[in-house]
Amino acid sequence: MMDWSSVIDAGLAVAGAIVVLAMGFSILSVESDAVSVSESPARIQSHQKDLDSLLKAA
Repeated sequence: MMDWSSVIDAGLAVAGAIVVLAMGFSILSVESDAVSVSESPARIQSHQKDLDSLLKAA
């Protein structure tokens, strides 16, 4: 028969696994939000204008 320490150990192991999985999923969701942000077309156009002015200056 199992004693209480085995039940407590099993409960802590399961709770720890759940916490680790939850942290992993939260990190993945934050990473995917940060990666999905792209540059706006206005910023790309401003970079192109800077490049054109540099080429004219050269």
